[in-house]
Amino acid sequence: MAKALTGPLITAIYSDRMRRVGALLRLGASPSAPNAEGETPLYLAAVSGKTDIVRLLLEAGATPDAESRGEGTAGLPLCAAACWDHSGVVHELLAHGADPDRREDDGTSFTALMWAATGGHQRTAELLLEARADPDAGCGERTPLMAAAERGSIAVVRALLRHGADPHLTDEQGRMAWHMARERCGQDVESELRERAGVAQDGRYEVRRSPRAEGTELVELTVSAPDGTGGSSWQGETGHALIAALLRENMQG
Repeated sequence: MAKALTGPLITAIYSDRMRRVGALLRLGASPSAPNAEGETPLYLAAVSGKTDIVRLLLEAGATPDAESRGEGTAGLPLCAAACWDHSGVVHELLAHGADPDRREDDGTSFTALMWAATGGHQRTAELLLEARADPDAGCGERTPLMAAAERGSIAVVRALLRHGADPHLTDEQGRMAWHMARERCGQDVESELRERAGVAQDGRYEVRRSPRAEGTELVELTVSAPDGTGGSSWQGETGHALIAALLRENMQG
């Protein structure tokens, strides 16, 4: 019976039908069992930012650290929520025992904090750090501090330093986070994003600039398909000079 209800449960989550999800759970649907494609209910709710459904699944006994194996939907619920800055979901998962230092891909890839730092998600990073996430747990030799410094996210860099991130750590090339911020000082973030996105000379794109409280900017570049439909987004921030100065100060302290 429970197995037969997995498909309808997944469908209800996709459709954001909370009452239907609750009814299926009461009928005996498993809050943790994956469907035939390997997708777990909790991961799908987490990656979509459906906080109320995440809470419902967790209260019904969903395993917070179960990794989804679906094609295109693979990973940990906490990492998915952190990647997309669904801070409400992050809070619920941590409150129900999710491990803030657990890595995706069976322990070989990113932590949730690494996802948050890479995306410049300050609130999510703060929640993870308050839950005692290791501020230096990155991927390979690359740390969350390096990711935030390279992005230009001064707010995330400050949060990491407040929680004990080590600014002296180096990557495979011997570079510290300070080097990464300094290399980007004075560079045009928009041009860099266009290059990263592979925008053609006559490509269609839109740039939005949003001021940050620190006096920096969030720069978001959205690239449209040739026919004007769809699109993918690329982001960066302009806090590199502030970050380089702050890291220099912490390295000398």
